[in-house]
Amino acid sequence: MMQLIAMVTMLIDHIGFIFSPHTDILRIIGRIAFPLYSWFLVQGYLHTRNHKKYMMRLLALACISQVPYTLALQRFELNVIFTLLLSLLALYAASRIASGTLRAAALGSIIAAAILVPMDYGIYGILLTFIYRYLRDWQMVAGHLLLNAAFFLASGGSQWLQLFSVLGTVIIVNPVPYRGTFFNKWVYRSFYPAHLLLLFGVSVLLERF
Repeated sequence: MMQLIAMVTMLIDHIGFIFSPHTDILRIIGRIAFPLYSWFLVQGYLHTRNHKKYMMRLLALACISQVPYTLALQRFELNVIFTLLLSLLALYAASRIASGTLRAAALGSIIAAAILVPMDYGIYGILLTFIYRYLRDWQMVAGHLLLNAAFFLASGGSQWLQLFSVLGTVIIVNPVPYRGTFFNKWVYRSFYPAHLLLLFGVSVLLERF
């Protein structure tokens, strides 16, 4: 159910971004998506049997998604899957590198990349991932609120929409009580590039007709 909520809210967000950028309610609903995907990443990190394969899957999906992302959203930066990949690398470095010096160097390099390389969510995404990794239940909500407040102030108030992303953390803390299966894992994994391609196609058709 949470995967379904993540996909639907992301779709609503991108519909709003492409077709109705001044309709705030669509973008507000869309703020729910990234926290859920970030939390899924943490769960994957904690439960996967092979971290390297997990990283390679994310890298492949990030590369596949880049062209659809650029075409659909007209944003010339790395897509959010690259941010999730950096977050996964940061989680791995923080807990799996024994040497303090090497761990600090690895984390510093990852953080620098998230800040210096234009990408969707960037350092915000990495910090949110660590909130989900090391805090529990309503501590995650408090941590997310503080993170949003810091970025809101740093942006001079221009990132006000992101304040609503805490709704995603509230859903994580109070999940919908359903454990059935709506679709197989490949539908979930392919949804990001597939829906971006679909929205790009629709936008091209609307421009022509």
